[in-house]
Amino acid sequence: MESLEDFVKRLSSSINCYHHLTSKGDYWSLKKFNSNQRGQMGVFGWVRELKREALFRIETYGYLVERAGVGDLAEEVREGMHYTSKKRDPDGKGVGILFNVTKGSHGVDYQKAIKALEAIMALK
Repeated sequence: MESLEDFVKRLSSSINCYHHLTSKGDYWSLKKFNSNQRGQMGVFGWVRELKREALFRIETYGYLVERAGVGDLAEEVREGMHYTSKKRDPDGKGVGILFNVTKGSHGVDYQKAIKALEAIMALK
């Protein structure tokens, strides 16, 4: 069965981004720049494992998904996500967008997440 680290490496390779383990230890961050300096990484998403469901969950900012025009790909929209600053969210709600990918998947769920994340990566 695919590990979280292996999935993050495959995902990062697919969308051509960088990644690193967060200080929490159970999340990996996805970032635009190969830096570990706060404020200069361009972090745009997080990945964690949902062991009971045999899923990997990818979380990102709602405003980035909206700017990239891929909101129709979102599986779940959740207000007040733990990492989303209400100050940076145009709606002031701290909206997060979630994508679930089955472990080992290369199918529709994985392709949908890739499409959305690639669009976010293309934003300046």
